[in-house]
Formats: sequence, C-alpha cells, structure tokens
Amino acid sequence: MKSTKITIITLAVALLLLALSPVAKSQILDTTHVIRIKLPQSNEQFPAWSKDGTRLVFQSTIKGHSEIFLYDFTNDSLIQVAGGKANMSHPVFIPGSNDIAYDKMEQDGSHLYKINLNSGNRELLFKRDILCKASSFSPSGRLVAFIGWDKKSDTWQIFSYDFVYDNLNRLTNLKDKELYRPLFSPDGKTILFGSRNKTNPFDFELHQINWYGENLQKPDSIASTSYCWSTNGYRIVCAETNHGKEFRLITIRKDGTVPMCLSADTVQRITPAYSPGGRKIAVAENRGNNFDIVIYNVANE
Repeated sequence: MKSTKITIITLAVALLLLALSPVAKSQILDTTHVIRIKLPQSNEQFPAWSKDGTRLVFQSTIKGHSEIFLYDFTNDSLIQVAGGKANMSHPVFIPGSNDIAYDKMEQDGSHLYKINLNSGNRELLFKRDILCKASSFSPSGRLVAFIGWDKKSDTWQIFSYDFVYDNLNRLTNLKDKELYRPLFSPDGKTILFGSRNKTNPFDFELHQINWYGENLQKPDSIASTSYCWSTNGYRIVCAETNHGKEFRLITIRKDGTVPMCLSADTVQRITPAYSPGGRKIAVAENRGNNFDIVIYNVANE
C-alpha cells in the first residue's frame, strides 16, 4: 500500500512538472487583434524589438533599396531611422544603449554600422578590415555575432567580436554553405544560425554553436532559413517552406523535437521575432506582392 502511494505521488509530481514546463502549452496566433505596419509600395522584413518591448525596428525596401524604420507602440508613430541610395538591412537594438546596429552595402561590400537614436550620429560598429552583415548581440552587449567574409577561404562564415578586448574570432569553417543570420539565445550561451547547401538549394540546416564556435546540439533538419528564439530560449520558431498551398509557423525544442504549430494557412509569414515578454510576435507577412510587418498576440490553446 505504501509503495502504491509513493507511485501515485511520484506520478502526480511528474504531471505537475509537465504542466509547468515552458514547452507544455501549445500556442497559436490570435488573428483577431493585429497591428499592421504598412508603407506604400514597399517590402518590410526583419523586425526586431527593443528590450522593453515598446519599439520595433525593421527594414523596408522602397524603389529598389532598403532603409531602416522604427515603430513606437506608445504613441503609434513611425519614423525613418536611416536611408539613402545604399541598401541598409537587418536592424537590431544594441543592448544597454539607445543605438541601432544595421548593415550597409557600400562600394567595397557590406559593413556594420550603428546609429544613435538621440543624436543621429552614425559610425562603424567596430573598426576591423572585414566585410560583415546580419548582426546579433549577446544580452550584455559585449559580444556581437555576424556573418563575415573570410579572406583566407573566400567564404562567408560566422564571426564574433568582443568590444571589451577588441577581439575578432571566426567561429565556423563551413564549405559549400550559404549562411543565414546568427541569433544569440536569450541567455547569451548559444548562437543559432541557418545554412543552405549551395549544390542542393533544398538542403536546409539549423546549427547551434557556443560563443567560441564549439558545435552544440543540431536540431533535426528543418526546411527553413527564417527563425528566431522563443523568449525563454527553450524553443525555436521556424517559418517552414510552402507545403502545397499552406505555410506554417512552427515551434520546436532546441533539439528539433516536439513540433507545435503557431499558424497554418495560405498566408506566408517570415522573419519572426518574439517580443521580450513572449506575448507578441512580429512577422513579415505576404498579403500580395509585398511583405508588411504584422504584430500578433500569442495565445495559449
């Protein structure tokens, strides 16, 4: 009898822990309450949140070149942060500052810049002789990961730069791969990035490395080059490729298991970004010929 009681208690505790687990609840997009940021005749992608969740930056392609815009939720305002004839892409907020980092295509290639939202001053993110794009910052802002051009191998690889020690490190050595933007996990311990085989354009992979380039667990193969971390870092959100006439946003555990569906319909949603509190998600949504930035509430089923 005593053994039976212990078994029942153990089972109850296990069920309680499962219920409290951050991956236990399935989530869906609340399509009844949305915010749509739409600029006339433009293509918007790559939204990124401020730490307090009150602002959102994104790139918008107008008349053949991309510019940087900022939307403020507190006063429903939209301003242009950076623009010109050069393409400016992949904006992100720099932790611990009022600066936004982005990459800018110049005559000799792509470089990373930052702009201060108070003064408007612009400068290189760091002074190193390397072509670079698609930055992501550790939570402290001390490290930045990015895609950089490796002159020795004539390939794009994942690099990191340490602002404290002025230290530049190449983190990957992948051949015959087209790499997609790296993303620091919320705790700063893992860098997620995607790749596509150059000889087989339908061969996609997600990779996880630590901040000094050591390979960590690799999720099961996901047909996606558009992804983000969940707010708690336990799961990854992926925009899957077209399944017939249906597009899906799914979440998976870091090891690629336990897939859950956020959305599955005929609307293509890419470049997802969770808000800091995890209650909203911003995506670039295709409703015709152009992508708009759309912010959804995320509801538990």
